[in-house]
Amino acid sequence: MAALAAMVPGSIFKLSNTPSDRVNIGIIGTGSRGNWLNKLIRDIPNMSVMACCDVIPERLQMGLELADPGSKSYTDYRKMLENKDIDAVIVSVPLSLHYQIAKEAMEAGKDVYCEKTMCFTPEESLDLGHIIQQNNRIFQVGYQHRYNPLYNNIKGIIQSEDFGELSHIECYWNRNGDWRRPVDDAKWERLINWRMYREYSGGLMAELSSHQLDIVNWIVEDLPVSVTGYGGIDYWKDGRETYDHVHSVFKYNDGIQASYTCLTTNAHMGYQMLFYGKNATVQVTGEQGHKAFMYVEPTWVNQMKKPEKVDGVSGATVKVLEPGKPIPILAGDRPEDDAEPTGKALASFADCVRERKTPLSNYENGKNSAICVAKANEAMQTDERINLKSAYSMK
Repeated sequence: MAALAAMVPGSIFKLSNTPSDRVNIGIIGTGSRGNWLNKLIRDIPNMSVMACCDVIPERLQMGLELADPGSKSYTDYRKMLENKDIDAVIVSVPLSLHYQIAKEAMEAGKDVYCEKTMCFTPEESLDLGHIIQQNNRIFQVGYQHRYNPLYNNIKGIIQSEDFGELSHIECYWNRNGDWRRPVDDAKWERLINWRMYREYSGGLMAELSSHQLDIVNWIVEDLPVSVTGYGGIDYWKDGRETYDHVHSVFKYNDGIQASYTCLTTNAHMGYQMLFYGKNATVQVTGEQGHKAFMYVEPTWVNQMKKPEKVDGVSGATVKVLEPGKPIPILAGDRPEDDAEPTGKALASFADCVRERKTPLSNYENGKNSAICVAKANEAMQTDERINLKSAYSMK
């Protein structure tokens, strides 16, 4: 039980603010996500937003208002990349543009913080690795949950002997709404609501399930070998092209199966991740300020109650481990909302740029998650089971 209670040292998450050299950032894409990152950077020492780029005037203006005084505006990202004072860029544009912009940014000598999902196609994901190597750039992917200490504690519990063999994982991210954003001028419809159109977007798998996919791959320390699934446009008959619900199942080498469900017509379950072990279950809840609980199996408690196994410690443990009762999984500095781990991710990126070190969420995990997303969408669209065994290797 000591293993279950153990916490990863908090020092892992204490990000350095000591270097005096400032990292100058340019944000490419100042929509809702880009400008939220813009706002968070204001509270990070030695990190400044000195340029913003967007083709929609209102969004560009909003970005400039959040950026440092005197920041420059661009409607063409290529012009921004010519600015020698910019050290790194944040790529926060529709998914289909990630690869090309990240590629050109690195070729222009910029380090890159790329929002998830990293790339639109498996081919782009694999090729981007060569671009990073050729240009010796720092490349971080926006999976901020990796910077949440709660998930490190969860990983320690799941990998402990007491948890028992992990066999199944269920992930949900359900909302009740059409997922649309208001558009004042019809000419911007496809750019503002790009998540609805296959030309730009990987839909729910890319925008929501991708986060959970990345965490699952990290916790099990393996990659899926096959995927199948179903999806459809069965409720929102509004011209969208990406599915309004998705259900996918990934299988791993050792038999672990992980399922992902996203709904837009019912919010029950909300954000959930459930890890089923032989002796216990770990449940993660809450889209903001994630919480986690462990539920022990009656068979495990009964096994511990056997007379030959009960001593002072185990007897006290059995009293605490009541089957069906949630046991909180704690992290000393568990974030109350998504802003804190995202801020840590951005601060860590600045440290990586200054110290030329590989980020915690980097090209490798970004590539693997992007390929999983693309292949899950392919499986749903073709109604097939897709083999992934050779999908992740760079040629």
